[in-house]
Amino acid sequence: MTENSDFDTWLFEDRQDAYKALVEILPVKVMQHESWILIALSPGAVEITEKLARRYDFGFDLMLTEPIVAPNNEECQLAMVSETNDIVIEEKLVKSFGISFDYIYDEGERLFHEKILKYRHRYRGGQSLSDLRDKSVLLIDEGCETGLSAMCALKSVINAGVRKVSFATPVMPDDLFRIIDKKVDRVFAVHMIKEFISVDYYYRSLPKIKPKALQEILADCTHFLPNSKGE
Repeated sequence: MTENSDFDTWLFEDRQDAYKALVEILPVKVMQHESWILIALSPGAVEITEKLARRYDFGFDLMLTEPIVAPNNEECQLAMVSETNDIVIEEKLVKSFGISFDYIYDEGERLFHEKILKYRHRYRGGQSLSDLRDKSVLLIDEGCETGLSAMCALKSVINAGVRKVSFATPVMPDDLFRIIDKKVDRVFAVHMIKEFISVDYYYRSLPKIKPKALQEILADCTHFLPNSKGE
């Protein structure tokens, strides 16, 4: 569990607190009228997304992604690959390390087959991402640090043929806000930080969601779209 004891830095007590703050800035009535679909971008985001789905009767899904990291440095994320096999690359970082793009695409293919497909079976019973064609979609994360997850998910849903797409998060860097805002219909951010440190820095408590707990959350929620397929 990540614990931040510095009361001058954390903005949220926990994900529940972040959820409450996020609800205050979302156009919920418009979303209900247009039948938006919510897409959680991380296990932690599921906790926020699931609460929003239950309260306001939205369908939601989980976008499965995996980071592509630098050789011999798992802390350095170079790119992100999604379950639709879309890849977003930090090109300046890749070039600065002298890493070939072949490495990025080979790693993306490996991670897709070795990890993402396993997650798909674990959390969706092997089903693909929900059909998003002509839908209004809200991408949600518990925080936005590098923007790789958000940009990769954005690429995936655009390629899936969405009608509209917006992004929501409790906290993000202000420079990323400006970048993402140009690519989506709207960004909903509770806090935009000029000198951003890390997502967990702004939460007093941000425990990791273990795979079994995530599996249970998704299996028990009737608003999780894969649960309603075939009914």
